[in-house]
Amino acid sequence: MSFKISIEAKEEIEKFILIFNIGILIALKKGLISIEDAEKILYSPYSVDKLRDLSLNEEVIRLIELGCELEDVESLIPYKLENSIDDIYNRTIELLHTSPEIYSFEKKWIE
Repeated sequence: MSFKISIEAKEEIEKFILIFNIGILIALKKGLISIEDAEKILYSPYSVDKLRDLSLNEEVIRLIELGCELEDVESLIPYKLENSIDDIYNRTIELLHTSPEIYSFEKKWIE
């Protein structure tokens, strides 16, 4: 079984990553997934490199880099983990709010 998402327009990719990031952060905050899970899903240097290869907005990439740092926060300063998650969440919402509006998506994202 395979599930694929295909997005070609840069602005749509950025919007997808921001929306996806919000879901991951909510799941982390609610204890539905672990930081290890989030690293497998999105928060990894591999993902950051892939996003950078696509020449995405550096602010979008920076949010994913901050997600990559959550494991360090959890192990070194665990009392700041919730605040770190909230900060990334709020920054993601703000960036999504200020991102260019897409009036017509090119195509459906799920293949």
